[in-house]
Amino acid sequence: MVAVQMPVSLVMMTPIVQALQGRGPLPAAAGAGLRVMASAPLHGGELPGMVDQELADLIRPGLNPAQARVLAVASCPGVTDVRIGASSAPHWSQAADAVAQPSLTAAKLREITAVLTFP
Repeated sequence: MVAVQMPVSLVMMTPIVQALQGRGPLPAAAGAGLRVMASAPLHGGELPGMVDQELADLIRPGLNPAQARVLAVASCPGVTDVRIGASSAPHWSQAADAVAQPSLTAAKLREITAVLTFP
């Protein structure tokens, strides 16, 4: 076994929150030397209502909401790859541009998850 795949998105933030705390499946897999492929970073298209341009600008100014969501997942501790499905060549290019960005810091990821966590 060389890799694991699991859904990671801003809708299902538990893996992100756990990884930021150094626990859960993402850091465990990375610690075992496995590649970690995050699937469903756009959560099947359910995120547009959650991540608008204002939140995208919090994540990284200059990115559109889809790019910001992909960058947040790609920046999660332990994630080595992000699996996406794109409906067009421009979408692929935008996703590639997002993952080519410098990773978000742990502090920025904590800020994002705090904004999206509802009491």
